[in-house]
Amino acid sequence: MKAALYHEYGSPDVLKYEDVDTIPLGRTDVLVKVRATSVNWFDIIGRKGDYRPNLRFPHIPGGDIAGEVAEIGSEVTNVKVGDPVVVYATVGCGHCESCRRGEPNVCLNYKYYGSALWGGYAQYCTVRSQNLVPLYKGLDFAECAATNITFLTAWHKLARANIRAGEDILIHAVGSGIGLAALQIAKLHGLRVIGTASTDEKCEKGLELGADHMINYKKQNFREEVRNLTGKRGVDVVFEHIGADVWEDSVMSLTRFGRLVTCGASSGYRVSMNVAHVWHKQLSIIGSNHGTMNELATIVKLLEAKKLRPIIGAKLPLKDAAEAHRMAEARTVFGKIVLEPEH
Repeated sequence: MKAALYHEYGSPDVLKYEDVDTIPLGRTDVLVKVRATSVNWFDIIGRKGDYRPNLRFPHIPGGDIAGEVAEIGSEVTNVKVGDPVVVYATVGCGHCESCRRGEPNVCLNYKYYGSALWGGYAQYCTVRSQNLVPLYKGLDFAECAATNITFLTAWHKLARANIRAGEDILIHAVGSGIGLAALQIAKLHGLRVIGTASTDEKCEKGLELGADHMINYKKQNFREEVRNLTGKRGVDVVFEHIGADVWEDSVMSLTRFGRLVTCGASSGYRVSMNVAHVWHKQLSIIGSNHGTMNELATIVKLLEAKKLRPIIGAKLPLKDAAEAHRMAEARTVFGKIVLEPEH
């Protein structure tokens, strides 16, 4: 098969479009003919080497995968050849306390397709049968590939933050896939959304999609703008996935009993803050990691009912994966970047 893969960490140029053998099927595995996969930030940090879960080279990234069942293992009963499917990215050990309660996303030994395991930047991908769900009704392959990681991660984060109708929330980088998912979910739950973005155009699009206020963080200090918009009160929740560049001002943007929920750090893992604000305001700093299959089932219902919708900013052929990474790092695209293999 053809795949966009890398043999070493580095710039987008390390992504090569090459021939590689598929992974042989186990008894409970399925070979998926990939129709679409999307670019996520852990694809970027994995390729750069900031995050190194892959055990060997070459490595194929891509955790958001939609396609058709091409072949099944001898013990697979939940799908048949030809079925259109979407992949749930997390693989747990299946035996630990977290896995037993249906939370492989916090398994001590969890892995992701596209991260520790070969992913969807390829014509075919070998996955466990239990990680497959039917293609979502009313959505095509590209739209499904633009949903799982962003919407599931955003949903789990907002559940961890215990959001409530009427609250104010600051959502960073609304133009990103996860920011757009959080915007839609927060509005669905009745929150007032203050979003940030890097351009006036992205701010306008954020307003069109339901944000109550947008802040161009290249031109304005978001902490000062939050203070002005909330009458010096601050927000109840900060939806954070940027890290070092915004951390301290995000903490300072919270009102008393506020909650900051984080799932990543695209600008750097090491952060600083005045911890006195945490106890004086009785703040909560909450970590969040991906989501569960049960949460995904809820999101699918909302996607199929058109209560939530993926926003695709660009589609490229798989052979242009390096260019897709350049676009993602430049933050020039509003919404998800989807890669489509040729067959």
